Amino acid sequence: MNCKERDKLPDLSYFRSLFPITKDRAYFNHAGTGPMSVPAQRAVEQCIETYSRQAEFHIDDYFALVQKARTTVARFLNAEPQEIAFTHNTSEGVYITLINLGLQPGDRILVMNEVFPAVRYVVDHNFPRVEKKYVDFSGMDPVEVVQANLEKRPKALVIDYVQFLSGETIDLERLARITKECGIFLVVDGIQGIGALDYDARKMDVDFLACGAAKWLFGPSGAGFLYINERNFDRIQTQHTGWLGADWQCFEDITAHLPLYGDARKYEMGTRNILGIHALAANVDVLLQYGMRRVQERILRLKSRLRCLLENLGFDILTPGRGVQSGIISARCGDDMKNLYEHLTASNITVSLRNGYLRFSPHFYNTEEEVDQIIAAVDCYLR
Repeated sequence: MNCKERDKLPDLSYFRSLFPITKDRAYFNHAGTGPMSVPAQRAVEQCIETYSRQAEFHIDDYFALVQKARTTVARFLNAEPQEIAFTHNTSEGVYITLINLGLQPGDRILVMNEVFPAVRYVVDHNFPRVEKKYVDFSGMDPVEVVQANLEKRPKALVIDYVQFLSGETIDLERLARITKECGIFLVVDGIQGIGALDYDARKMDVDFLACGAAKWLFGPSGAGFLYINERNFDRIQTQHTGWLGADWQCFEDITAHLPLYGDARKYEMGTRNILGIHALAANVDVLLQYGMRRVQERILRLKSRLRCLLENLGFDILTPGRGVQSGIISARCGDDMKNLYEHLTASNITVSLRNGYLRFSPHFYNTEEEVDQIIAAVDCYLR
């Protein structure tokens, strides 16, 4: 890297200042809950101030805010604004997708056996007459898995972009090619990848991607989005919609029966979580300012450093060291990690304890010094 290129790098200290949580702890739990940024906090406060002062947004301001947020999320994904529907969480996005695929009794869908429970509950309890086949993907070539399960031609494949515990990442670009070739809808839970990895909707070409804001996108909870590839606008049904799925310009004549949008926007049923949408867009703006390529590179560099140092301390690493990487690394040393987890918590270090593993998930604003702080605390406990 030459001097001019180095001068163009964003000021990390500035971005750290946007996350007050850095003042008193090393926060490595973005796969659990992301801490809200200062711009997102201000966005929420702006909405609260508006509601407290005048009860509601002026109609033009309201629609402008929603459109700006939709455009921001679309730019973030390299998608089109009309391919984005705002939701409350990942589960809702998965549900909206599946309910509109026209699944009939006896139809089969493939489901990644290692999916997060949020997806499993949606699939198991909302589609009782649809045949679900759970298939292992861990450690396997996803294309080969699909090719081995084409009997009774499945209508859809439901899969996690990044597995919540191991951090194993699916090569969506390759997978999308085979599902498209086989006429299978590819439905992706993206919450453990979006915000950590440089995602390109045009390149990945999945059919549907559901994502909540609560993790790598820094929150808040109760906000999210569903990406619907535009090629599916005329291929799916309209079974989850409401009056704000239509193109209202004003509410002066509410007897008008306006037609629904012909795109992803028609799946927004009614009153939106405008505080959450505004904050989500503010957080996405932060990531765009730093640059998602740089975000991904920095996360993977911190993860690599952490992995090397944990291995030196004798930890068993669950997370694969090869293939497409995510921001998650899960590790353990012995069978009981609870005491070490509590020691880290008492040392102002925040990680997750999941299924007997310590799960570390750094973001771009974390530092090498914080990695060393974690290792020092672990080493102190193990001595």
